[in-house]
Amino acid sequence: MARPAVVITGYGLRIPGASSLPELRALYRSGKAATRPLDGAMTGFAGGKVDDPSIEAIRTKQLDSCSVLALAAATDAIAMAGLEKGPLLDEAGVYVGCGGGGLETIEQSVLDWHERQEIKSQALMRSMANAPCAQISIAWGCKGPSLTYAMACSSAAHAIGEAMTLIQSGRCERVVAGGTEAPLTHTMLRVWSAMRLLAQGPDAIVRPFCYERGGLLLSEGAVFFVLETLEAAQARGAEPLAQLSGYGAWSDASHMTGPNTEGQAKTIGLALKDAGLAPEALGHVSAHGTATLAGDISETNALRAVFGDHAQAVPVSATKSVHGHLLGAAGGVSLLASLLAVSEGFVAPTVNFGTPDPELGLDYVPNAAREGVDIRHSLCNAFGFGGSNASLVLSRME
Repeated sequence: MARPAVVITGYGLRIPGASSLPELRALYRSGKAATRPLDGAMTGFAGGKVDDPSIEAIRTKQLDSCSVLALAAATDAIAMAGLEKGPLLDEAGVYVGCGGGGLETIEQSVLDWHERQEIKSQALMRSMANAPCAQISIAWGCKGPSLTYAMACSSAAHAIGEAMTLIQSGRCERVVAGGTEAPLTHTMLRVWSAMRLLAQGPDAIVRPFCYERGGLLLSEGAVFFVLETLEAAQARGAEPLAQLSGYGAWSDASHMTGPNTEGQAKTIGLALKDAGLAPEALGHVSAHGTATLAGDISETNALRAVFGDHAQAVPVSATKSVHGHLLGAAGGVSLLASLLAVSEGFVAPTVNFGTPDPELGLDYVPNAAREGVDIRHSLCNAFGFGGSNASLVLSRME
């Protein structure tokens, strides 16, 4: 029996520099990064903040920023899909990728205790890793499976891929799926800096795949999609934006932080196999691209291992150069770039690109977006600490 086609019918985003796809497209056309110096307790660091006053209407004492961002993005995705609270969402699932949960709440609770020996009663429900998932389910009456994937930087990609698998199993017709993260706390910045993975200084930028790359920057944000069967979308007159055609998941089982080329290549290969595509069918890659010394080499070598000579012909976008690293939500941001590629022929740039690294050498779309490119299939990569790898294939609606 053939598996049902799974399509995207809506999306929503709250990420550094953009709260809508037109804003995102304009940002990519500008060739500029949305990261900037941080202030307050985080002075001395750079990162990516969401600049959208509209989210303040959602904020309550019950919600950490992680949940606020998730609710805003998921609400936009549901509205774009033409859905509302009621029968069509009653049995919908909610799958969320979130690496850390309510990190702001956790840090503030520790400070409150040490400074005043006081803990606010809302701290537990604000800080739970599954709080964003629960809040979306409650807000929209989604009674289907409600699951949170905490797989570090591959969390959102796993949540989206597993939602696709759930729909294909016949257990749900539609799922609200994506990722959210709010990691801009003094503790998190210090921890990542201690690991020597953070680009240093308030004016730091992210420079994936080039010789000058020197680490990542942390950012907050959320990206969500409405996934459903093609049949269900057509039955209610919804217009599919793209097909989620492949998902690969694989574990390195080798190191907590070190990237593994073989594991990444295996993951990419599984996604292509799931989509029923040869490597030569891929016209674009939305890369994990963290701008770490080892990570960019490992991903490039994985692409070469899978694509062979075709690797030289495939444009590779690294959106972390624009938005910073959204950790558990990063895979959602990358999938937006894939959506732009297959639906509009718009290829997001890798900004801040300097001197080409002779160890790398693929087409990293340096500094300027490309438009009018014929792309039928795009690969989206997300590789997390702990060796948890996920790859998605997004395909154009024909």
